[in-house]
Amino acid sequence: MKDFSLPKEFRLRKRAEYVTLSKQGKPIYSDYFLAIVCDRSNQHNRIGITVSKKVGNAVARNRIKRLIREYFRHRKHSIPGTRDINIIARKGLTSLSNRQIIENLDKLFTKIALAK
Repeated sequence: MKDFSLPKEFRLRKRAEYVTLSKQGKPIYSDYFLAIVCDRSNQHNRIGITVSKKVGNAVARNRIKRLIREYFRHRKHSIPGTRDINIIARKGLTSLSNRQIIENLDKLFTKIALAK
């Protein structure tokens, strides 16, 4: 059976990594997401996901995090370079369907791929 997890080397895990990223990273905006991106000399692209209580209740926040994580897991190798990315969800995201969230993530990751 295949392992469908997102391994540790593809995730931001420590607070210090998030703080460094927020200080040195470049913000990229979309309608429902904010991405903070910073080039790194890591071996892999890494992702961090931030969904605050302002977005919705625990069920809604966890749904959004699962969708973002799954989206990144399938497309992690299509992003050029090696970058640390923190995806921050904004208000109003819980009212969208899964398909609409995926479409917004497509737009966001296209902007990330084009960013220098």
